[in-house]
Amino acid sequence: MARYTGNHCPVCEQAFTDNDDIVVCPDCGTPYHRACWQKVGVCMHRSEHAAGFEWQPEVGAGAAEAAHAAVCPNCGNHNTPGAVRCSHCGCPLPKPGEEPQNAPGAAPQPPQDQGPIYARNPGDVNPNAAPRNDRAAPGPHIDTYSSGPDGIQRREIGPEDPIEGIKAKDWAAFVGRSPMYYLMQFFRMSETKQKVTLSLSAFLFGPAYLFYRKMWKQGLLAALVMVLLSIPGFMEIIVTFNPSFFGALPLGWLPAAYTIGEIGTWAVKVILGMFAVSWYHESSKAQIEEIYMACPEGENRTELLVQRGGTNLLAAVLYFGIMCLLQVAILYMAGPSAIQYLMTMAGM
Repeated sequence: MARYTGNHCPVCEQAFTDNDDIVVCPDCGTPYHRACWQKVGVCMHRSEHAAGFEWQPEVGAGAAEAAHAAVCPNCGNHNTPGAVRCSHCGCPLPKPGEEPQNAPGAAPQPPQDQGPIYARNPGDVNPNAAPRNDRAAPGPHIDTYSSGPDGIQRREIGPEDPIEGIKAKDWAAFVGRSPMYYLMQFFRMSETKQKVTLSLSAFLFGPAYLFYRKMWKQGLLAALVMVLLSIPGFMEIIVTFNPSFFGALPLGWLPAAYTIGEIGTWAVKVILGMFAVSWYHESSKAQIEEIYMACPEGENRTELLVQRGGTNLLAAVLYFGIMCLLQVAILYMAGPSAIQYLMTMAGM
């Protein structure tokens, strides 16, 4: 297995070593760790087998030649070595050692048209290029972008394509609502290793967003922190309208604690708005990998993904209901004057 050393497993994306237990796809020759192959149960390039895809090494003899051949001569897209057609425009790719040929019926491309897709004019794309076969396959299809040697490259993700070793269709089945948004964010995280993603929903709704996405542990922790930070504010309300409620308890520290609590609450909101999607990505990945290990590919796996994933609106509503009851309890402790003040402010 020395010929695979240094190349990467397409499931776990880890480099092979001389001591790894490696199996090879009988159709295209793509190598996998045995455990990774057993986890997914199918070749990651299955959708390309019919077109004649053959695995090419990333390192070792012939790697540079294969990588050069994988650059589309029509649009400049960097494809997986061994691909038969460009994943972006569908133009046939040359085999390693062959000179690139212009697509049928297309005029010769000048050198400046060989750059990355973001620098190209829309009219430069070959109108006679064959479409990707997996566009007809059921499941999510997204056009996203990744950085390459020549800049930003456009990349199409089909339902069978892996994102961190998990098929896009399985990510979509687990996510449930808004799958395109989350698949694009998950792909970006896997490519850039950056976890910051701005989420207005997480910022505005706080722990309710986490409960809605079934992140129970994170939701409970965030809710507990928010309540603890709100205690000085609740006490401030009670002291304002019912000074005798706390008796002789010294409260000189309360104004400073109230200010700290307010700053802390906003800080938690900002943190949720920046990292909640990343937490959702990590939580989803861990659960999907558990399902991969427990259930082979098929309808049962899809049903289990849908059942374990998705959203829970009731949990989010329940969180808001509990918070409303807590505020009602605070008003009760503050006394009738607090309720009268609220009615006056409301013009009642």
